[in-house]
Amino acid sequence: MTEQEDVKKLVNIVEESLETIAKLTRLPISEVLHIIEEVDVVQLRAATQGAIKKIADATDLDTAQITTVFKAKRAADVEDICNRLREEGRAHRARW
Repeated sequence: MTEQEDVKKLVNIVEESLETIAKLTRLPISEVLHIIEEVDVVQLRAATQGAIKKIADATDLDTAQITTVFKAKRAADVEDICNRLREEGRAHRARW
């Protein structure tokens, strides 16, 4: 295999890998590349877990419930998400 063939094979693998991330995040591949270059994945995970914990403490909701609210309406702004988190928290406490 020539060097050019090696590079072409690697390009295909990288593009396929980034496409998977792009589909999950709904971002263009160029943005995915930027995120990978700029963001430490471990730090991002820790920050996300910290944010979810703070929201859980404030709403009495668990991670799955919070995630469901976030995913229900991806284009929602923060105020809309907060209103839905508040309502879900009320419903959750009412079940007790």
